[in-house]
Amino acid sequence: MASLEGCSRSKARLRADRDAYHLLDQKSTVAGGDIGAYRIGIDPRSRMYDNDSPDCPPMPPDDPTSHHYMVSVDGKKGAKYWREAPRTPWVDPPDWRATLPVDAQGRLVLDSTAAVRLGLVNDPDFQNELEELYLSALDVSFERFRFDTQLFGGSGIEYVADGRVRSGTGESSSQLYVSPSNSTLGPGPANRWRLQKLTATGGEMVVGLANTLVWQFAGGNDYSSRTLLDFSIVQPLLRGGGRVRILERLTVAERALLANVRSMERFRGEYYLNVAVGRFLSGGPQRRGGLLGGAGLSGFAGVNLQVGNFGGGNFGGGNGNSGVAGAAAAGGYLGLLQTQKVLSNQRANVAALRDSTMQLAASYDAGRIDRFQVDLARQALFNAQSQLLRAEADFQTSLDNFKVDLGLPPDIELVIADPLLEPFNLLSPEVTALQNDVADVLLTTVDPVEAVENQVDTALDATPVPDAEPVDPLAGPTLPTPDGPTLSESVPEEVPAEAGETVESDRLLAEAAAQFAVVESDLQTLLNVVPARREHLLAIRDRSEVVNAQIDRALFDPDLLDERVASIEVDVAAWRDSLATLQAEFVEADAAERPKLLRRLSAMLLELSILQARTRLDALDLTPMELTPQEALEIARVNRRDWANARASLVDAWRLIHFNANNLMSAVDLVFSGDLANVGDNPLRFRDTNGRLRVGVEFDSPTSRLAERNVYRQSLIEYQQARRSYYQFVDRIYQSLRGTLRQIRLNEVNFELRREAVLVAIAQVDLTQLRLSEPPKPGATEQFNNTTARDLVQALGDLLNAQNDLLSVWVNNRVQRLNLELDLGVMLVDSQGLRVEMGDDFDMFVPRCPCPGGGDVSPLPLAGPCLLPPDLAQELQTDADGSPNELMKGELANPMGPAPAEETRELTQIDATISPSQLGD
Repeated sequence: MASLEGCSRSKARLRADRDAYHLLDQKSTVAGGDIGAYRIGIDPRSRMYDNDSPDCPPMPPDDPTSHHYMVSVDGKKGAKYWREAPRTPWVDPPDWRATLPVDAQGRLVLDSTAAVRLGLVNDPDFQNELEELYLSALDVSFERFRFDTQLFGGSGIEYVADGRVRSGTGESSSQLYVSPSNSTLGPGPANRWRLQKLTATGGEMVVGLANTLVWQFAGGNDYSSRTLLDFSIVQPLLRGGGRVRILERLTVAERALLANVRSMERFRGEYYLNVAVGRFLSGGPQRRGGLLGGAGLSGFAGVNLQVGNFGGGNFGGGNGNSGVAGAAAAGGYLGLLQTQKVLSNQRANVAALRDSTMQLAASYDAGRIDRFQVDLARQALFNAQSQLLRAEADFQTSLDNFKVDLGLPPDIELVIADPLLEPFNLLSPEVTALQNDVADVLLTTVDPVEAVENQVDTALDATPVPDAEPVDPLAGPTLPTPDGPTLSESVPEEVPAEAGETVESDRLLAEAAAQFAVVESDLQTLLNVVPARREHLLAIRDRSEVVNAQIDRALFDPDLLDERVASIEVDVAAWRDSLATLQAEFVEADAAERPKLLRRLSAMLLELSILQARTRLDALDLTPMELTPQEALEIARVNRRDWANARASLVDAWRLIHFNANNLMSAVDLVFSGDLANVGDNPLRFRDTNGRLRVGVEFDSPTSRLAERNVYRQSLIEYQQARRSYYQFVDRIYQSLRGTLRQIRLNEVNFELRREAVLVAIAQVDLTQLRLSEPPKPGATEQFNNTTARDLVQALGDLLNAQNDLLSVWVNNRVQRLNLELDLGVMLVDSQGLRVEMGDDFDMFVPRCPCPGGGDVSPLPLAGPCLLPPDLAQELQTDADGSPNELMKGELANPMGPAPAEETRELTQIDATISPSQLGD
C-alpha cells in the first residue's frame, strides 16, 4: 500500500511540474526571458538540498513536549504512522559545507561574482520567490482545467437484507445492488459516470450515464437492470453569462502569471544588486490564487485585488551623504569591499600617527619640542586606535550579516577579495616595504641622534600592524615598526661588516630599480587614459553644477592635466637619472660613505612614493553621464517590466467594472435537458419511448441587488484609485531617475574635487614631515614651532578623510550607475543569475521613434530595444481573423482612458452606454 501511495504522489508531483514549467516557458517567451530559467529544483550543492524522498520525507526533529500530542491527544491514541515514520536528525544536510569553494586554510574567499552565485544557490528568499512563481503557474493550470471536458465517475456495491416485517411480504429478502447513489434509479452506492464542460460564455453541459443492477436472492432470484443516459445544458443569457464574466478568472490568472514572470525577471536583477551593492529588494512574484479553495482563483470576488499597488516605492539607491565631502556608502559586497579599504586606510593612519609620535618623542628628548605637543600627538593616536577597534568590530558584524543574507551560517570564515578597488591603492605595498627596509638599515648603521634627523626620509605610508592586510600607502609617512629600535634606544652593539653592507646596499638598489619600473608602468597607464580624461574634463567643465557652486573651472582644464602629466614625466626622467647616479656612486663608495648614500636613497624613495601616488591618482577616471531625464524616462517606459505590469494592472481594474456590472442584471437562463432509459433487463437497450426532453427559461428579477450594487460601486472607485496610483507610480519612477542622474552628475564633479583634495593632502603631509625633520643650525638647538604636532596630526587626518572621500564618491557613482541600469529596465541577467556587462553607453537604448499615438503604452514592453518579434507584435495588433484588434487600437490611441470631460458623466449616462449584449457576449 505504501508503494502505491508513493507512486501516486510521485506522478502527481511530476505532472504538476510538467504543467507549471510548460506555462512558465510560454510566458517567458512573451516576457523576453530565457526558456527553462524558472525551475524550483534545488542545487545539490545548496544548503537547502534535501536528499530524501520529496513525496515521503522523514520526520524532522520535533519538540518533545509537542510530540506527545502526536502519540496521544485528549486520551486518544495517535496514528500508528507517526510512531513508525522514518526520522532524520537533520534539517539542513550535514555535509553541505564540503561543497563550499574554500581555500587551503578553510576560508571562503569570495569576489562579487562568486558571492552572487553562492547566494543564488543557498538563499532561501530567492528560492521562495521561484516557488511563488511556480504556484502562480499552478493556478493558471487549474483555471484552464475549468474549461476542459472533465470526467467524473465511480461505482459501488451494496448487499441489503430485510427481515420479514421490514420487507412487507412476510418473508425475509436480500438484494445485491450495483447502482448510483442519490438517483431516481434506486438505492445503493455510487455507480455513475459524468462528462462536464464549461463554455467560454458560461454554458454548463453535463452528460451522464447511470446504471443500477439488482440481484434478488429471495423468492425467485430475480435480476433487474436500469440504465439512464442523461444530459443537461444551462446557458445564462444575462447575469452570470458572457465572456466578460466567465473568462475573467482565467484572464486574471494568465495575466498574473505573465506579470509574475516579468516580476521575477526584474527580481533577478534586483537580487544581483542586493548582493553586489545592497539594493533593497522591492519584491518578486505575488500569487493571486490559492484562496479559500486552494486552487486557481477560487476566492476571486472581483474586489480587493490590490490593483493600485505598482511595485512599492523603492527606486534606485539612496542619495544620502556619509560625510561633508564624500558620498553615501554602499551596501552588499561592494560595501564590504569599501569598508575593507577604509579600514586599510585607518590602519595606515594609526601606524603613521604612531611613528610620528615616536619622532616627536625623540625630538622632545633632544630638547627641540615641548611635552604638550608630544601629548597632543599621543592623544590623537589613542583616539585613532579606539576608532579602528570599533570599525574592525563593525566590519565583522557586517560580514556576519552578509553571510546570513546569502543563506550561510555566520561561523564560516569569509574573506572579501576582489580587484575592483585596487586602483585606489595609490602606492604599491612593495614601495612601502622597501622604505621600511632602508629605514631599518639606517638605524643600524648611523648615530642615534643622526637617525632622528634622517627618519623623515622613509615613506609616506606606514607599515601595517602585525597580521593585518596590506594597507593603502597614502596615509602618512612610514617609520620604523614597533618591533624595531625606537628613537630613544641605543645603537645595536654589533655593526654589520663592510661586505654585508655592500650586499644589503646592492639588494636595496635592485629593489628600488624594480619599483621604479612599476612607476614607469603606471605612467604608461596614465598616458593611455589622458585622451579620454581630456574629453571628460571638457564635458564636465561647463556644467551648471560647476557654475552654480562657483567651482574654479581651472580644476577641469585639460591643459592643467597636460601640465601635471608633463611634470610627472619630467620627474620620472629625473628620478631615473638620480638612480643611475646613485648606483654609480655606490660602486665607488667606501664603508664610511655608504650611510650618506643610503640617506639619499631613502629621500629618493619618498620622492618615488609621492610620484607614484600622483601618477595613479591622475589615472583614475569617471565616464560622464550625458543621458537626460527625459531620455531616461523614455527608455524606462519601453523597457521596465514593472511598468508593463502597472499598465496591465490598471486595465485589470478597468475590466472589473464590466465584470461586476454583470451582477446587476436579471438572471435569464436557457435550460435544455433530457434523458434516455433502457427497456427491459438489457442495460444497453435504449429506446426513445422511455426518454424525456425538457426545454425552459428561468427568470430572476433584479429586485434585490444591494450587495451587487455596492460591489459595482466599489469597482468604480477602485478603478479611479488605480488610475491615480498609476500616474503616481510613473511620477515616482521619473523622480527616482532624475535623482539618480543628478547624483551621478554630482559625483562626476565631486570626484575631480576629491582628486585635488588628495593631492593637496599629500603635499600637506610632505611639508609637515619635512618641517619635523629640519635639522638645527650648526651650534644651535633650534625649537620647532608650537603648532608642529597639531599640523602633523591634522595633515594625517586630512589625508585619511580625503582618501576615503575619493573612494566613497567612486563607489557611490558605481552604485548609482548600476541602479540606473536596473531602473531603466536595460539590465540583463544571464542564465546563471549574473549581470551581463553592457558598458556606459545608455544612448543606444533611447527609442528612436515615439510611442504610437504619443501615449503611455510602449510598443516594446520587453527588456532592451526591438526585442519583440515582428510576428508576435503583429499578433498583438490583430485578432484571430486578421482584422485589427480594436482593444489594442484604442489602448494605443488613448491609453489613459476617456477625456476628463467624459469622466464626469452621470451614472445614468454610464448605464446607457453599456448594453446587455456587450456584457453578455
